[in-house]
Amino acid sequence: MNTQFGRYRWLKLPFGIKSAPEMYQRVMDDMLEGIEYAYAIMDDILIAGRDVAHHDAVLREVLDRAQSYNLKLNFGKVKIRKEEVPFVGHLISAHGIKPDPTKVEAMKNMPAPVNKDDVRRFLGSVQYLAKFLPRLAEIEELLRHLTKKDAVFHWDKPQENAFQRIKDLCCTARILAYYDVKKDVKIQCDASKNAVAAVLLQEGKPIAYASQKLRTSELNWSPIEKEMLAIVFSTGKFREFILGKETVAQTDHKPLETIFRKPLLSAPLRLQTMMLKVKGYDLKVEYLPGKKQVIADTLSRASLNVMPPERKEFQVNMLERISVTQDKYQELQQRTANELHDLYAVIQVGWPTTKQQVPHSVKPFWDNRDELAILDGVNATGNDRAGARDSPRNCEIQAESTRSTVLAGHEFSSRSESKGLQYLS
Repeated sequence: MNTQFGRYRWLKLPFGIKSAPEMYQRVMDDMLEGIEYAYAIMDDILIAGRDVAHHDAVLREVLDRAQSYNLKLNFGKVKIRKEEVPFVGHLISAHGIKPDPTKVEAMKNMPAPVNKDDVRRFLGSVQYLAKFLPRLAEIEELLRHLTKKDAVFHWDKPQENAFQRIKDLCCTARILAYYDVKKDVKIQCDASKNAVAAVLLQEGKPIAYASQKLRTSELNWSPIEKEMLAIVFSTGKFREFILGKETVAQTDHKPLETIFRKPLLSAPLRLQTMMLKVKGYDLKVEYLPGKKQVIADTLSRASLNVMPPERKEFQVNMLERISVTQDKYQELQQRTANELHDLYAVIQVGWPTTKQQVPHSVKPFWDNRDELAILDGVNATGNDRAGARDSPRNCEIQAESTRSTVLAGHEFSSRSESKGLQYLS
């Protein structure tokens, strides 16, 4: 420290230094290094044990280590041999983790908002309980709408009901199990029309919940793309738990299980991009009917209003990947809407479970349904060729980087085929 009297060096860590918390935490970590069942976050030390004797042995070891580090403890705040203790905003017990009742009580007694800032503050405080709430319903949509710039703040009975219901959910938060690195891990993920959600499980017990609203651009994606986005979201959210560990991702969209067994290039372009995002994990995709995915399905339909701006959107501009002019590509989009509208609609809504349920004009595409997608208003596939399989003119449109094919289809009606090939000439 430079002063008018000379340069001095601090002998003790002063107040007001930004790096002070990190430096203190590092000292605490060094002090407890090598002592199992002892953890510290800043000035809070948590000691656990398999039984009373083991707990006392760990406690004595921590006290000896603290004495060697000349660390003074406030024994007036010490709690010994407790079955549950508050720690960093949570209540930890032998049964699992749950929210600290004092924190929940503060949220329960929170007064109704009187302006937009109060609404934002309330919705932000709910995030503390996010991992405990498998049913934070879309009732918060009413409150979220109030935070928009062009919305006029208006608090009436519907908003008050939504506010009270959210507080009730917080008061009934579930207990989460402890994560065990030695146990198998499963992720149940699901997507609804406006959200994605996931739950991390070990031995059927929830470790953490997560949910997120879809962006405006993602709302029009096909069901298979939304389900794949749910897998990408869940792996990113639970990265610390699954990285380097064999993980089963359960989805209620059976085509995804098939696509993950095929070569990457057989998938539509947007799915390829998302599949590459999860290649760094030891991931096995497994089909689980929606009726058995109660938790993830509920979360996706009643999700948190979380839309992190840093997430990269999986947008695909086909015009940048194929050698056609803007005018001809727009013509192709128009003809797709006019002549392949049945196929377009089935892809957008989702394929049914049996071939008999699809329109007659779409049945020729049934065998390749897992590879079809909608990109920029055009039906596209991950295969190499476009047009009819037996076309007299072997015309291809190949994406330079992904080999994604426009006009998706091994078989077209003669009318669509002739017009499509005429366009490509």
